[in-house]
Amino acid sequence: MHKGQLARLPAADGRRAERRVVNFAASLREPGATIADVEVLDLSVDGFRATGTMPLEVGVPVWLKLNGLGAHKSVVVWVDEDKVGFQFASPLHQSDLDQLIETDRKPIPRGHFGPRRLQR
Repeated sequence: MHKGQLARLPAADGRRAERRVVNFAASLREPGATIADVEVLDLSVDGFRATGTMPLEVGVPVWLKLNGLGAHKSVVVWVDEDKVGFQFASPLHQSDLDQLIETDRKPIPRGHFGPRRLQR
């Protein structure tokens, strides 16, 4: 499972909470259905955006399971092709969100940005 914080997006466009751009592998399940793998693309205390192959419709309740966080009931609020927006039934606590992101945060590899300089 790959995890890492990429950016913070301020609350805007009528949003109530700051979003964190992430790349989290997670599991999603409709009540009574099989588990599907998804990739969480952004996350806030109020909800998340994910992509995957599970066909979903607006209003459908689902359970999200992230590594290091228990299952959280959510509801589908929008669908755009393979990307889906969800709202948590009960908001995450800010400290839980911070802990989740910090737990598996990986350092940026050396030489990751820009060309390497040649030694002379």
